[in-house]
Amino acid sequence: MAEVGRRNGVYGGWTHAGNNRVFVRVPTELKRQYAAHSNGSNGNGSGPELDGTPLVLVHGLSSSRTLKPLIRALGTRRPVFAPDLPGFGMSDQPVRPLDVPELADALRHWLLDNELAPAVVVGVAFGCQVAVDLAAAYPAAVDRLALVGPMFDPEARSPARLAMRWARNAPRSSPRLAPTVVHDFIDAGPWRSMRTLRRALRDPIEEKLGHIEAPTLVVRPERDHLVPAAWTERINELIPDSDLVTLPKAGHTIGSRAASRLTALLVPFVEGSDEAAEETAVLEEEQAAG
Repeated sequence: MAEVGRRNGVYGGWTHAGNNRVFVRVPTELKRQYAAHSNGSNGNGSGPELDGTPLVLVHGLSSSRTLKPLIRALGTRRPVFAPDLPGFGMSDQPVRPLDVPELADALRHWLLDNELAPAVVVGVAFGCQVAVDLAAAYPAAVDRLALVGPMFDPEARSPARLAMRWARNAPRSSPRLAPTVVHDFIDAGPWRSMRTLRRALRDPIEEKLGHIEAPTLVVRPERDHLVPAAWTERINELIPDSDLVTLPKAGHTIGSRAASRLTALLVPFVEGSDEAAEETAVLEEEQAAG
């Protein structure tokens, strides 16, 4: 990973998916592991052996900048990666705005090119749509799936209705993240941001949920006015292997305090992935010995 710098325990740098540059944020300790591996490797280009299944965060209609509190909270326990999707943040801009399936396909290519699949994929807000499409279309790329504040329910698929919900949700949002959201909007450009939003509103996420094979955790922030409780309940019902939990005292945006509480919910769920991997490894060794 080409390093850009460290900001409050989070490193950022560029990786690649084919010929495209993808900016990714990781915890400080993970960056140190990559640096140590690079200094001691023989130049084969592979990364260090990760301590557990990689956890990949998929941001909302902004960039992975908004996920820094969650990167820091999870990064003390897990190998965490938070890429900027194409057209968002500091990643390369495609010629035109991508729709949800195209963003999911780009994420799959990035996972494969960086040897991170299968991963535990955590979608946040709009990122849930990309994560769902990835899990439904490419099940081999997703070991486990977590959906935090999934958007958009059928009753909110118009700019006017969504604007009303955003207005209700604004007082609950973390004021510290407001400059980040504005920064991301400027980076993407108003035209590209609005085109992406309109394509997201037309995405029939409910038609894909039944095709998800990965164990899934649906998380509804308790004070999230953008995500109705009935919608998260429906998502939980439509996914074959799914559990629904409530993140207490949290709004739609995940600030530092909410990130700590979310980590407490995610870590036991993610650790199930490591247990399954260990059981598979033991079974394979027994079969080889037999």
